[in-house]
Amino acid sequence: MNTDARQPGTELSDEEKARAIDAGAAWVDDYLDRYGLMVEGLQRALAKHALGQLLLALGPRYGKIAVSRVLEAIIQSVPQDEKGDHIRRRIHEGDVSLLDDESADFDWLDLSAEIAHLFAFARYGYGRHLDPDKSRAEIEELLIHFRRVVADAGIRAAAGDDADWLADTLAAAEARWAVDHGRAVMPDDLAALAGVKPKTIANLLAARELSTDADGRIPAAEALRYLERREGFVRSNWQYGADQVAAPAREETTVLAEQVFVPVDSDGNAFLPSMARRGRDGVLRYAIGAKSDPDYVEDYWEALDRLARMPTPRWRRPPASGKGGWSLVSAQDGWRRFARADLERMITAMRTR
Repeated sequence: MNTDARQPGTELSDEEKARAIDAGAAWVDDYLDRYGLMVEGLQRALAKHALGQLLLALGPRYGKIAVSRVLEAIIQSVPQDEKGDHIRRRIHEGDVSLLDDESADFDWLDLSAEIAHLFAFARYGYGRHLDPDKSRAEIEELLIHFRRVVADAGIRAAAGDDADWLADTLAAAEARWAVDHGRAVMPDDLAALAGVKPKTIANLLAARELSTDADGRIPAAEALRYLERREGFVRSNWQYGADQVAAPAREETTVLAEQVFVPVDSDGNAFLPSMARRGRDGVLRYAIGAKSDPDYVEDYWEALDRLARMPTPRWRRPPASGKGGWSLVSAQDGWRRFARADLERMITAMRTR
């Protein structure tokens, strides 16, 4: 890859523009292969939360108008038939549940474009603009935006376990941005960028294989030295313009990490590690099976295996709104694929909390 920054005002050739487009498309493919399904669920949850807040804040009349305008904007197309008439009525009524309707054509990739851009920068240091100054401005704006997103308690509650993935992605982006500008890095942010647990960095600090400054941060040069020993770490390239960025290796975009299929209830909620409930003895357990004779299982993977063997998988879940009692649900809408590593992180985060 050519690492010489392009001179300002230099006109790009058609070949350079085509190379930039191809590289950008490859990053998007990699993102979708790894996290597409999870981010669709995350964006759906955030959209439902935001529209619900609009209804609550503006009241029935103006809230309905606001929600209907948003639904009009994000639905790609509506068929010209009876089903389309039904969808249009629900849009006019400001029906938030339309977000869960498979017959409504939402482009979740387009809706989650900002999350995709944050991911591309955090993982690959990628700037999507041909002009590095534009990439710099966009990355700074992304960091400011997602700091507010991750800090919002309502959004974190709506995102559920996926909020941890988003927070980790932001932490990795923060670490990369600091290193790119020669600034010291917080140990936990470095762990996120390196793809290791915070305890790993803590152990390296204790063994004096890494050092900190007076503020407890790891100097940029030392952080970069550690990162470049990590397999799969990619140096930032947003500074050089998207036309000089190489596409990720083909094998990286096609090989998926180990995947697990998880049952999904009629509201689109998957059976995730957060479905465990703490008993009077303080132990977290999953309630699965029939209402009259439930099984209580402590291990998530065992519970998932038992659900897979049931003619109709059933389990109890907490109320989506955070109010009310737990309810019995069943897998009416099939199964959804998750990376096993993501589920393991959810289990760890749940036990920590």
